[in-house]
Amino acid sequence: MTNSFATAKNHKVLLKRKNIIVEHNKELNYVYLRWVGYQKEADIKESGEEILKIFKTMDCKDILNDNREVKGPWNTAADWTVNDWFPRMIDAGMQKFAWVFPDNIFAELSATKAMPDNELVKKFNSYNEAEAWLQE
Repeated sequence: MTNSFATAKNHKVLLKRKNIIVEHNKELNYVYLRWVGYQKEADIKESGEEILKIFKTMDCKDILNDNREVKGPWNTAADWTVNDWFPRMIDAGMQKFAWVFPDNIFAELSATKAMPDNELVKKFNSYNEAEAWLQE
């Protein structure tokens, strides 16, 4: 499936905020995080807490994190993401986190800073590659 940012038939929307849409891919059983626009630190943290709550209620272990629509830097939340949010997601049972990086250099630099150095998180340049890795 090629994701062109429209909600796919096999996706169920779980949360919709100004900066993110959270969906569940029912067929492949992963949580899809579609980050949209400019990201403020407070919005990232609030959304991150909501994602964690949702993830804990689901019977799935994988996340496809899509940053293709992110505009500009969001590095103010990078330390929180890597040092606080990721450890709690791993404690909640996350096993794979496929991260689709944006073309925007400032957003990419922020994502790189927020990405933990472990085997659970892997960077991709396309949605299809990220989804294929989750299915391995």
